[in-house]
Amino acid sequence: MTKSIAMDQRSFQSLLRRTVALPVVLLVLLALMLAAETLLLSWSLRWVDHSDHVIAEARTAMRSVVEMDTALRGYYLTGDQSFLESYDEVKAKLPEQLEAILKLTADNPSQQARLRQLKQLDLAWMQWADWQIMRGHRVPPSPEELIAGQQVMSAIRDKQRDFVAAEEDFRNVRSRRAKLLNGAVIGSAIGMSLLVAVLLFTLTRRELLALSSTYEDHLRAEAAQQQQLKESRELYQITLKSLGDAVVSTDPEGNIAFLNPVAQQLTGWDYAVAAGRSFGEVMRLSNERTRLNVDDPIAAVRRAQKVIGFSDGLTLTSRSGHEYPVELTGAPILNDRGVVVGVVVVFRDVTQRRQTEQILRTSERLTLAGRLSATIAHEIRNPLDTVTNLVYLLQHEPAPSPTAMQYLQMASDELARIAQITGQLLTFHREARSPVEVSLTEVLESVLTLFAPQIKQNHIVVQCRFDTDRRVRGFPGELRQVFSNLVGNAIEAMAKGGQLILHSRESCLASNPARRGVRVTVLDSGIGIPVGVRRNLFAPFYTTKGEKGTGLGLWISRGITEKHEGTIHVSSRTGKGRSGAAFSVFLPFEQELGLLDASAAPPKV
Repeated sequence: MTKSIAMDQRSFQSLLRRTVALPVVLLVLLALMLAAETLLLSWSLRWVDHSDHVIAEARTAMRSVVEMDTALRGYYLTGDQSFLESYDEVKAKLPEQLEAILKLTADNPSQQARLRQLKQLDLAWMQWADWQIMRGHRVPPSPEELIAGQQVMSAIRDKQRDFVAAEEDFRNVRSRRAKLLNGAVIGSAIGMSLLVAVLLFTLTRRELLALSSTYEDHLRAEAAQQQQLKESRELYQITLKSLGDAVVSTDPEGNIAFLNPVAQQLTGWDYAVAAGRSFGEVMRLSNERTRLNVDDPIAAVRRAQKVIGFSDGLTLTSRSGHEYPVELTGAPILNDRGVVVGVVVVFRDVTQRRQTEQILRTSERLTLAGRLSATIAHEIRNPLDTVTNLVYLLQHEPAPSPTAMQYLQMASDELARIAQITGQLLTFHREARSPVEVSLTEVLESVLTLFAPQIKQNHIVVQCRFDTDRRVRGFPGELRQVFSNLVGNAIEAMAKGGQLILHSRESCLASNPARRGVRVTVLDSGIGIPVGVRRNLFAPFYTTKGEKGTGLGLWISRGITEKHEGTIHVSSRTGKGRSGAAFSVFLPFEQELGLLDASAAPPKV
């Protein structure tokens, strides 16, 4: 009996070992095989990604060559030096791009050969292009030179296409290999899993049935929980990323746990780089007036354990050094037990709002100033008429002395000048309801009259050349505003004196010689406009005058000019002894788009 029990025990142990050992061995073999195939698949996928990287770099180099060709053509067509700046910028980056591709294709001799040929062709074309640029756009290349350049460019593009096509072939081969390996991994996993399942089912049917039922229930519950968690996480991510405000969350220690896209843009930190860093390192906050660092809002929220708003003159300095005025709100993240497990901070850039408020205040001040000037001018004109009449009567008294006549004449001249200035003030306040025929000569003379004190104070010599008396159709007040901005800017640029030239003449559009009109040039010998400022000159809210300027003068002037279907251009020099700026305004005799009539039409009921 004892022997039988021992045999049964040994049999049970043997059966148990077989039942346990066989699946374990099979699973180990399956794991080893899957690991090997997974590594092979990962290796194959890395080569596919490598080919994608090579193709992307090659296409970037192709775009660089196209941009250089486009910039060269633009320079020939317009003579604009900005095209050469674009050409030089792309030319400087092209060798680095080709060198990067050479390093990426170090394993491919055929692609290396194509790249060396392409590099030689690029060098030949750039030498040809540099020669043409050195000759200047006024000396067009000969047909033979054009054909030679086009042949080199065609060869470059053909060689680039061959390179990309060859790399795409490599990628396709590698992709097919990866797909085959992926299928092998899936097939192996399925086959070995079926084998293990059959053995387990055969050896321990009841136990496997119970285990399978329990496992399936667990899998379903786990899948449902994972799906719910996934949906909740996706909803959370979509909500935070869709917010117009910046959102930052931290862990209990105040380290960055999340940044939404708006926060990444304002702080200049990518989430992958900022994650785990301290809040103060990523969010550099200071007092807008004192420029001193502010207290850590995360610590304040943790202490208060409630929502706290911070909106009193905060400045956020981004990673690149750009500063934004912000308003900030912090709230604690509490778990089920009421313990703070993090802090969420919501903030927004209030730059646009402040600019809008400033513009509204400036607009209101300008409106009040216009009304006040019109009121003053109206009130001054009445006593001026009386004084003028008295001076006239004194001039016609019998036998006045020569000295008295001289003084009366001087008084009469000054009264006439005051009357002209008050008339100009009234003209500035009034505006025509519909377009009229406007004399630009009269507009320019009225502008000079208004700026006469500043011109005299700055010792500026004014030279006027009005070569045409033809009128243009438009709104006198708006055109007066355009030239007032230009003359005012010219006077400010010549604080220590200089020469101001106003020249009007008949002209035409360079892009359409059939369109005739009047071109007015406002030229000053001031300090000039730097290239960096010139690029943003007509952008709204861009000013170099600090708090004295709104950044809207030239933007509004361009809008008025385009409303009259004209153009406004600027050129400048900043060299020592030869500095200055010239604004050229072209206004056509006839409008084709009807923008003036559309803006003057009454609103529809």
